[in-house]
Amino acid sequence: MTDEKTLEHIEFETKYRVEDHQLIEFKQIMDSSPEEKRFIYVEGPDYYWTYPSWWFQNNPQWDESGTFVRFRKPSYGLDNGNRQVTWKYKPREAKNNIQRTENNWDIKDKTDESSITKQLQCSGCKFNFSIVKNCHIYILNDATLVFYTVYDTTDGKPKKADSFVEIEVNEENMKNTTAEQAWAVIVKYEKVLESIGLNAQKRLKKSLFAMYKRNV
Repeated sequence: MTDEKTLEHIEFETKYRVEDHQLIEFKQIMDSSPEEKRFIYVEGPDYYWTYPSWWFQNNPQWDESGTFVRFRKPSYGLDNGNRQVTWKYKPREAKNNIQRTENNWDIKDKTDESSITKQLQCSGCKFNFSIVKNCHIYILNDATLVFYTVYDTTDGKPKKADSFVEIEVNEENMKNTTAEQAWAVIVKYEKVLESIGLNAQKRLKKSLFAMYKRNV
């Protein structure tokens, strides 16, 4: 059973759709919280890459609906603008996107973008879509809470913005955390943010990848 195992290398997060104007209340709640926290503002583009059908035939343990690569290039903010490539894998037997395997490659050297994209292409990946995110991030001891606005930029010009709140159990704690304990953290912050509409019924089943993915 998942609850009896720790969740090292597992991403454990929930997402909720909110209105743009609720950013102010979100920040008021978080800024007034007595818990120790760190605030970061980040904005920048995310480029999503997908695997071809033959890759999934050779790797049948992963579900095509939630397995992808994300290349993140913050305009400014997090880690002084350092870039990150993230591989996310959804197990084929998974019933949702809440628990996925996540591997991060933090790029802090002068590796140019063409080398990164060339490596993705050599591994069989193809570019699918791009978004820009404006993120208000609060990092606490047990979780990271984010209010972010998303613009679809795949066609060159930003489309209508969508806003979300995300609760993610901190990755560094996952190796000593069971699923039951991780859920307790999620519920804790749903209660903290219930005035802006967060609750178990409002948890989104679709990931950003599923919302913006192009059928190509």
